[in-house]
Amino acid sequence: MGITFVALAGCNSEPAMVRQMQKERLISAIRQELLESAEEEKSAVLAMTDEESQAFAQESQRSAAEINRLRGELRPLIVADGRPLELEKLDAFDATWADLEKIDQRLLALAVANTNLKAARLSAQEGAAALDRFVTALVSLEGNTSDPETIRRFARASVGALRLQSLLYAHIPTADEAEMTRLEQRMSELTTEVDRSLESAAGQEPPAELAAAVQAWQDYQRVVADVVQLSRQNTDVISFDVSIHEKREAAKRCLAALAALLAAVESGPWPSR
Repeated sequence: MGITFVALAGCNSEPAMVRQMQKERLISAIRQELLESAEEEKSAVLAMTDEESQAFAQESQRSAAEINRLRGELRPLIVADGRPLELEKLDAFDATWADLEKIDQRLLALAVANTNLKAARLSAQEGAAALDRFVTALVSLEGNTSDPETIRRFARASVGALRLQSLLYAHIPTADEAEMTRLEQRMSELTTEVDRSLESAAGQEPPAELAAAVQAWQDYQRVVADVVQLSRQNTDVISFDVSIHEKREAAKRCLAALAALLAAVESGPWPSR
């Protein structure tokens, strides 16, 4: 009779033992996906092209979806065992995961926008090309006159445009709103100086050559406006800041909560350690 009772008890306990092994396996899998997702998110933030950013962001989103699938398998097992400590730790992990998931969604949207990177490329390529045409046109105009004041006027325009470009480069990585405003004000002042130099030359210089300079300057100004608009969004700067501060702390809390859940599961009726 005693032997039969022991055998029956062993049979009844087997599903619980299996559940505990499954819970430990699922928690380990969630931890692995969390770590992979963090690496993929960092890669999305640091990627140098839209294609790379989007690819890494998609991988991070895939990991998040897998974590949610694993969580969907884990909860019924913990509920079936009904151990209060495990339920408490599971709820704590779910709360930290919800916070981390919200941060990731916002962070990845910023990372794939790449507005600072786009601003830098636009300034270095189209902006630099238009500026080069402008300065070349001014040099040509200077060569067609012997009037000292006219030469100084065009020289001031060249210097003003080149100084504006250097301020534009400084604007792109700037995180401080007040500093961006200060740079924009100074760029506006330089733009006015260049405009005045060109206006004062109207009717005094060869029309075709002056028109070429004016067109190049207008082209450059359009690029400047686009660069400032992109730079102001600051998605690369913000995503990097969120990644190394807010995301890092949230990930630590999430991993700590998951470790506490694993410890609760491992301390069950059939300790694995």
